[in-house]
Amino acid sequence: NSIYHPVNIEKTDRLNKIFQYISDNFQKKITLSEIASIANLSTKAFCRYFKSKTRKTFYDFLLEVRVAHACNLLLEKDMTVYEVCYDSGFNNLSNFNRYFKKIMNKTPLEFKKEHRLLVE
Repeated sequence: NSIYHPVNIEKTDRLNKIFQYISDNFQKKITLSEIASIANLSTKAFCRYFKSKTRKTFYDFLLEVRVAHACNLLLEKDMTVYEVCYDSGFNNLSNFNRYFKKIMNKTPLEFKKEHRLLVE
């Protein structure tokens, strides 16, 4: 009985394609059918597949990618919260603020101010 389990290249490749597509396109709207077609799955099968691999829904994962990008912009660029919102793939400021706070436990402005205090 071998403890060696060969990696299924096709499955790894599928996940890599999904992550690469998200990385390249998170700043614009990504539909479930669009991302499912990248994975060569139906939308229902894609949702099950993605959740089984990441333990997150596709949209929760996408929000986390967008918020992580927003954090980088808030820390590294001299941009307004409004500019960061749209550059991160959110289509309105209230959604951006709500999801940012849900994920980071603070508003984008609080995050930016807190970091500025740490740097100074």
